[in-house]
Amino acid sequence: MAQFVNRLRDCMRTVNLTMLLVLNLFFIVTLNLTVVTVLVVLEADHGFFIKDGSVSIGGALVILYASCILMAVSLVVAIRLVLIKPIKNIIQAMNLLAAGDFTVRLQPAAHGYEPTEIREFKAAFNKAAQELSGTELLRKDFVNNFSHEFKTPIVSISGFADLLLDEDVTPEEQREYLQIIRDESRRLAQLSGSVLLLNRIEAQTILTDCTDFALDEQLRQCILVTRQKWRDKPLQFEAELAPCTYHGSEALVKEIWLNLLDNAAKFSPENGTISVTLHREQGSPVVAVTDQGCGMDAETCRHIFEQFYQGDTSHRTQGNGLGLAMAQKIAALHGGAVTVDSRPGSGSCFTVVLK
Repeated sequence: MAQFVNRLRDCMRTVNLTMLLVLNLFFIVTLNLTVVTVLVVLEADHGFFIKDGSVSIGGALVILYASCILMAVSLVVAIRLVLIKPIKNIIQAMNLLAAGDFTVRLQPAAHGYEPTEIREFKAAFNKAAQELSGTELLRKDFVNNFSHEFKTPIVSISGFADLLLDEDVTPEEQREYLQIIRDESRRLAQLSGSVLLLNRIEAQTILTDCTDFALDEQLRQCILVTRQKWRDKPLQFEAELAPCTYHGSEALVKEIWLNLLDNAAKFSPENGTISVTLHREQGSPVVAVTDQGCGMDAETCRHIFEQFYQGDTSHRTQGNGLGLAMAQKIAALHGGAVTVDSRPGSGSCFTVVLK
């Protein structure tokens, strides 16, 4: 008996609101007909419902009125229990969510029937609340990291500018301080440009500057730029680039390679080798940038494409944690993605697939 009740309960959980109303109507009509049939068979109606082999008008009206009254009462009860009470809970939860409580969740009904539509709405609400919670956490992290990354060079510039005002500063110290101010100013300008570009990419949904260009030649030029930028660090670059023409935003795609190559050069040891390959898979260009750096653990790989996230928490290497986030968003604009394969002590391989 318990198994039958559980199965019946499971079946009821899959019934939507429309089917519930149909079943309610069917049940009431069947109940009324059953009662009338019993009364007629037992001759307890004294001919009120059936007289001389035909249904009397009074009996038919009684059945109709009784069915209408029972349907009205059952509908009021059903609407109150099945709709009004859950909707009140939903409204209360939505007010909490609007007030900034992103931990609120709607729980399934502990007892009784719950329409499929209400359960689906609760599931959608909980998913939205979870996404908003994650977005709020990212927003707070973004603000904190943004403030930190901008504050550091500004404090350096202000501090060394104050030192330059000291009359006892030697010409050698003046030169050293000016170089630091110049480097910090460039760092601040680069960070500002990266943030502006990232915001523009996030707000962009349609690429309007798409052209056909040689992807292999663009990669060669980016390798030359990176080699020149890191000329004080002995590095080897290996390139295996198949001829490839791609239709996309040439300026934005170039940002992907510059960021990946810059990261590879930054984390590669001296005399390390950076490998770049380009080929096609099922008609889509695939680019892989491999370095011989320190590598990353699984936790770092999961967060490496988040804004301002840096696997090197000691900040021994220069960077602002925006390059990989930017590369991922640019690839997504082109229908592709950037993935990473890395293990501690084994270097990293970033693979870009463009559509």
